[in-house]
Amino acid sequence: MPTEAAEPRRRLTWDQLPDGVGALITERTGPVRSAVSQEGGYSPGMASVLTTAHGRLFVKVASARQNAHSVELYRKEAAVSVALRAVRNEVPAPAYRWSVETEIGDDTWVVLAFDAADGPGPRIPWQPAELTEALDLVAAVGQVPAPDDPAIQPLAEMVFDEWHTVSSDDEVRRRVLALDSSGWLAPRVADLAALADRWPEATDGTSLVHHDLRADNMVRAGGRLLAVDWPHARRGAPWVDLLGMMPSLALEGGGDPEEVFTAHPVGAAADPDAVTVAIAALTGMFLERSVQPPPPGIPHVRAFQRDQGLVGLRWLQGRMS
Repeated sequence: MPTEAAEPRRRLTWDQLPDGVGALITERTGPVRSAVSQEGGYSPGMASVLTTAHGRLFVKVASARQNAHSVELYRKEAAVSVALRAVRNEVPAPAYRWSVETEIGDDTWVVLAFDAADGPGPRIPWQPAELTEALDLVAAVGQVPAPDDPAIQPLAEMVFDEWHTVSSDDEVRRRVLALDSSGWLAPRVADLAALADRWPEATDGTSLVHHDLRADNMVRAGGRLLAVDWPHARRGAPWVDLLGMMPSLALEGGGDPEEVFTAHPVGAAADPDAVTVAIAALTGMFLERSVQPPPPGIPHVRAFQRDQGLVGLRWLQGRMS
């Protein structure tokens, strides 16, 4: 979690939705008896468990006026959720039910609905039993073959050029280097850029990758942990989700990233050089983004990115020493 207080994210609630959006939802659910907002995560849109005469649903709503990027993410998540139906018996995730999009005035609204969870995900700081359960969930995702669907593209097609930006943009470089009190980073920016450029071959694979799997993207249902929020799903190496979870896990009291990653069978089986490449790529992304202005409605995300990037930087120091 961020190490300093940030302006709170303003999440939409059921009562704040325009009548037209609420009507679209109740056409599918029937009258809503209660709506309980879920305050975790890093999106500004509505995220509520709705109780109706037909049961409970988790419904998330994004407004383009509030945050245009969230609308694009929700569209992607709807497409990914349809694709994941091909492996629905293998994917540890709540069932996807429906989505709808509408224009109201000069605003675009996207709505997604899933089976509601029984309760929140792991407690923070991490507890040993829940940490083991969460790591098992991460491993289970990596064991699922990625569906052959245009909605789930290869990790290898992603470009991580943030270290090049740090190298070429004087202001970004100044801000990023100021985050590293040890001085280790300054003479190594070019080396890290070269490492991150090797992301495509390092992360190539055929496994399903959630690509944003953290404690706040886990819920509990049916007595087990499930993964939610799948807009970033990709196809790649089975260890990428485990690695991607390490920075937030360290911030939340889950342990040293190197120790946790290499102690897990999935991490132990990964190619060490490929792992260093991936850490370099993700660390550059976190640090470069952390010095940018905050996105609309999510003021606290930059501090979280900074803190994750600093964990990654310390991890790289240990691996490259």
